[in-house]
Amino acid sequence: MPGDGPVAINADLYVPGRSWAHRLDPRVKLLFVACFIVLVLVYDNLFFMLSALVLVHLLHFSARVPAARLRFVWKTLLPVALLMALLWTLFYPRGEALAVFWIVEITLHALAQGAALGLRILVMAFAVFAWLYTTDQAALVRSLVKVGIPYEWGLVLALALRYIPTFQGSYMLISEAQAARGLELRGAGFARVRRMMPIFVAMIVTSLRASEQLGRAIEARALGAPGVRRSVLHDIRFRPADYAASLLLAAGTALLLYLNFALGIGEHPIALG
Repeated sequence: MPGDGPVAINADLYVPGRSWAHRLDPRVKLLFVACFIVLVLVYDNLFFMLSALVLVHLLHFSARVPAARLRFVWKTLLPVALLMALLWTLFYPRGEALAVFWIVEITLHALAQGAALGLRILVMAFAVFAWLYTTDQAALVRSLVKVGIPYEWGLVLALALRYIPTFQGSYMLISEAQAARGLELRGAGFARVRRMMPIFVAMIVTSLRASEQLGRAIEARALGAPGVRRSVLHDIRFRPADYAASLLLAAGTALLLYLNFALGIGEHPIALG
């Protein structure tokens, strides 16, 4: 059965590289994610969301993130974004109706606001993945510890992010192995669930073995032992470029927030003013 051998842990969200985004301090990238999320939550304008989506894609391209990684985000979140946009359009109509189907009104305002909501989900996701794709696990944990989060919390988050693609890869490997042994997965509902039981059993065994190996590795490093002071081989430090990027992010965010709160720019889904 798959999983009898050692569990190979060879998948990661991090994309190795030497781009400007990889060289930035992880805390600067964390600040970028926070500023980006705040702005897309404050602004309701469709054109602002489109601009933000283009900008975050340019960031990924400049960091040389493979197109397959971007397609993964699109494939995962596009159905959610479309569903949220559709639900908003159907249940929150405002303004003059463009079309009426029985009790359902379609308005231009609702269409624009629904589209902005769907784009908001995509923009926030791509901003977060820009941080994850360009930051290795050790630097990610160090950045969280540096901003005041306990080391154990940062390690839990890093491991969770690390093992999501790992278990996804294990699931695909086990499914292909079981299919090669003649497992028939076609069907619907409970019939399909029953046929997938061999895969579920193998996944549970694989997960238990991986967690046992991880527990032993953590215990060998004395995590949580009283009186033990943790040390790092490669610490993270701010460079002049990091200070400049942080200042630029803070100034840009403050300017955009002022334009929204003081001048009302971006409050309407379509109109810019």
